[in-house]
Amino acid sequence: MAYIGTFPSSPGFNAVNFKMNTQTKITRAASGRTIRATNSTTLWSGTLAFPVMNLGEFRPIQGFMAQTQGPLNEFDIVIPGVSESQAKDITTGASIADIINGRVFVEGAHSAGDTTIAITTFPDSASTQLGDQVLLKAGDVVRFANHTKVYMVTTDINTDSGGLATLNIQPGLVEALADEEAVTTNNVPFRMMMSGDVQEFNYRTDNLIAYEIDVEETI
Repeated sequence: MAYIGTFPSSPGFNAVNFKMNTQTKITRAASGRTIRATNSTTLWSGTLAFPVMNLGEFRPIQGFMAQTQGPLNEFDIVIPGVSESQAKDITTGASIADIINGRVFVEGAHSAGDTTIAITTFPDSASTQLGDQVLLKAGDVVRFANHTKVYMVTTDINTDSGGLATLNIQPGLVEALADEEAVTTNNVPFRMMMSGDVQEFNYRTDNLIAYEIDVEETI
């Protein structure tokens, strides 16, 4: 398998069915009590639908699909709505995504399995900070620089006056983090593969194409 790049951004999707997949083992006793546990991470998947396209719009997508060879090869894809941060500037109400772009870092080392991650907008190597701000909103997603797993933020995250905050995520880290690891907080790319071996291309007689893809996260 190989990484083949970023999925084409044009013409974009017009509908997204986003899924959270968690495997839970449930044991039921005769008394009716249930014991629930999981030893696997949460994986994301979805069905992404395009608007009806003409041949010129569709052929680059079809060419990219040929490179995937079904689920063999993987790619990054930005999912409309899901990948975008909803945090707003507490003073102006404007989107904070551009303000914090490239300025969020892990503070200290963290072990695999951790769900509370110290972060900062004032790393040791930087000369500026962003303090006392709504950094992320519950339901936003993040990705760390040293691995491709995407995590969901479970609570609103506010930095203090020194630019520090605690990032609450699910699932737990699948890999350890080093100090000053960069954190992607907006337009977060998901590392995906196709869900099946067969891809159908619905060519209509009016030379327009209807198409959707089924994808699932790979780590």
